[in-house]
Amino acid sequence: MAKTMMARETREIPEVSRRQLADGLDAYREIGARFRRLDPPVLVTAARGSSDHAAAYLKYLVETHVGRPVASLGPSVASVYGSRLRLDGAALIAISQSGASPDLLSLVTAGAQGGATTAALVNAGGSPLEELVDLPAPLFAGPEVSVAATKSYVASLIAMAFIVAEWTGDSALEKGLQALPDALDRAVAADWTASDEAFRAHGPIFCVGRGMGFAVAAEAALKFKETCRLHAEAYSSAEVLHGPIALADTGLRGLFFVPSDESRGGVLETAQSMRDAGADVWLVDDVDRENADHLSSAAAPHPLLTPICQAVSFYVFIERLSRKLGNDPDNPRHLRKVTRTV
Repeated sequence: MAKTMMARETREIPEVSRRQLADGLDAYREIGARFRRLDPPVLVTAARGSSDHAAAYLKYLVETHVGRPVASLGPSVASVYGSRLRLDGAALIAISQSGASPDLLSLVTAGAQGGATTAALVNAGGSPLEELVDLPAPLFAGPEVSVAATKSYVASLIAMAFIVAEWTGDSALEKGLQALPDALDRAVAADWTASDEAFRAHGPIFCVGRGMGFAVAAEAALKFKETCRLHAEAYSSAEVLHGPIALADTGLRGLFFVPSDESRGGVLETAQSMRDAGADVWLVDDVDRENADHLSSAAAPHPLLTPICQAVSFYVFIERLSRKLGNDPDNPRHLRKVTRTV
């Protein structure tokens, strides 16, 4: 039986994905179709925290498969500095669990006034954010009680993948998404206990990914901090070689989210460089499961969906690690569920 709300909510993720398939597709496809017709020169994202990590997944999806640049705008541009945005012809998509943070609402308002077509992925129904945008879309994650976001984050990634599948007419990605819930059942059952002792010790942790997988690396680093009180940083597998590798022999642990797309070879090379330099490296990978330092998630039904499966297995791991370290992942110190910034 799940011991925390974080554990329960993580185990609800496969069912959340099924609800999205049953009830959310029209809204996600409408956003994708509108963006296809608009053909914006740039897509702007607006988000904070875990939702901003999800936006990084959308950034790589759009830039690699649509060919349009994606920019994450800091909400303070509008809420603090009162800047006038010039977004004629652009698209803006906001991602939020609560849809209520004042700075996010300010940014979306400024984007709409600046000429952008606006959309939002929101978990909380009836939120102020839904009322502001042209194209609201629910995430169907249901109430999320644990401060540490899990199912709302994964639901955001799934919605984004559906939007891009519609935007680009990618039938293979659409087919993969239809099969994703069964893969997530397997991802929830993944066993990473072999790595528990390695990550219990204090000392630096690098969470490493590339492309779509960088979004999960960023989310993992946040979860190490907020649920386990362990310092972790997220890096692209390319950027980690530009300076951070100097820390490899200082007790560094590396958690590499290995992709199943074109960036796979480069990520594995970087992992080996980190290992050779003295780091304790662990690979989240469902292609090569033979070595002791490999952690399995679930084979994704499409390469672009690999990070989603990996995120789910990571959540199972980090919740357990948090409890082993004597922490309460549902109520991290100094944090609350809805953060309202201005």
